[in-house]
Amino acid sequence: MEMGVQERQQLLPPCRHQDMGAVKVISTNALMEQLYLKYQQKPWTETLKLVHFCMDKPLRQPVSNPPDGPLLSCMEKIQRTLNAKSLFSVMNRLESLSKQKRLNSHVSPSGTACYITSDMFYIEVHLEKDEKVMDVKLAHLAEDPVICDNLVQHLRMKNYDAFGKILEDLSNLYQIPGNSEMKAKGYLALQSLEKDLYSMSLLDRTEDVNRVTEVLHGKVGHLVPRTGDSQVSGAKVVVTIEGTDILHRLPISPLIADSQAGEDGSPAFLPLTDELSMDLSACFLLKSHQPIPMSSSSIEQIQRLTGMFF
Repeated sequence: MEMGVQERQQLLPPCRHQDMGAVKVISTNALMEQLYLKYQQKPWTETLKLVHFCMDKPLRQPVSNPPDGPLLSCMEKIQRTLNAKSLFSVMNRLESLSKQKRLNSHVSPSGTACYITSDMFYIEVHLEKDEKVMDVKLAHLAEDPVICDNLVQHLRMKNYDAFGKILEDLSNLYQIPGNSEMKAKGYLALQSLEKDLYSMSLLDRTEDVNRVTEVLHGKVGHLVPRTGDSQVSGAKVVVTIEGTDILHRLPISPLIADSQAGEDGSPAFLPLTDELSMDLSACFLLKSHQPIPMSSSSIEQIQRLTGMFF
């Protein structure tokens, strides 16, 4: 027996669900009316939070190609297009960005502070009621929080891409094999190296030295402390640390006893004793974001000092 399309549609119920053994028919309009009545008393901000949570909930285990990747990417593009026009949307943006970088975050009860945290560092973002960014503080391990002017400027300009890149770089500082204690030792080694570089920059330095003189004649060039981000014009390199498959002896304390140079003008370093160093599955790196021209004699000298070949 054949039946027309319209006749078959009339016989089929729009929606069914099992209710205590009986089949109950609910029309689409009735179902939508029930949903409307359920949520009409809730403020719009709560609905936004619910949608934000459901769509941005991170995976339990990181994977290279998460199934919700296209959805998160789409949301990211939408959020980039829309300017943050309220305190709530700014906090939403920071929370979403933190989840994308696999970091934890929470907003203070007052709604004016956002805390972005990991096991090794945390960032405080403080805003006023009118959405103006007051300050952004960064703290590593047991260190006191330090205000990062560059991070403040990125958020005031709503440059969330640059802010997210810094979150990534901070997380990468601790991507070395081992537990939290080993990761902390890796950061301590990097911190010790930075202190020695700063001591070297003070050798033969006069008060009226300018940046050009530092670059051309200084021991380490023009040195900018790492406080989350460095804004340097022109060519630059970044000192960092990365995990390796083999152990390297790294300092966990500064090795320059004082800022006085030796007879040949070079600093005097302390030996790598057990008290001042340890074996870690990591090594120091000097990274450049763009190619830097270098003479063959300089390359040969680097190879001779480091034992590394390019």
